[in-house]
Amino acid sequence: MNGELLRIRRHLFLTGARQVGKSTLLHRLIEAKGLDCAGFETQAFFLGGERRGFTLHGRVEMPPYENDCICCARVEEKRSVPVLPVFEENGVKILRRSLESPAPWLLMDELGRLERQAERFIAQVEACLDADRRVLGVLQQGGAAHVARIAARPDVTVLTVTPENRDGLLAMLIASDL
Repeated sequence: MNGELLRIRRHLFLTGARQVGKSTLLHRLIEAKGLDCAGFETQAFFLGGERRGFTLHGRVEMPPYENDCICCARVEEKRSVPVLPVFEENGVKILRRSLESPAPWLLMDELGRLERQAERFIAQVEACLDADRRVLGVLQQGGAAHVARIAARPDVTVLTVTPENRDGLLAMLIASDL
């Protein structure tokens, strides 16, 4: 990656270790290139100064009671459990509304183990990948079958973010034909 132009397939996903800066890099790329994105992002939910889980935030017009719902809750120090109805109902609505929006890009930040049992949500993610929009997203590392299927698609580029490459990777993505 020394100076060559990155060739990105139709969809771009970032992966890498936890807390390496995948989402931050993606958001900096969106801002730098002025990309108009619908879709979703997960956001940390804090209570009493401690992270208690994550919410699912839709980047589309939604009633407030359907947006920013808790999609996973921490139950132990290093263990969270999914709130499957949030993926199956709210997540599906977010993705369908994203396809109806005029935004040319869909953000999927992030996909991983928590939604692995949310069959309708996963089917809608795959429908979005087959639609006329381009997708930017984050794939967690690990053994989720739907994540492996996404990474293996011929229209997907997956780039691994590391502390050593993230700044250079951002510069290359900004300079790419994305």
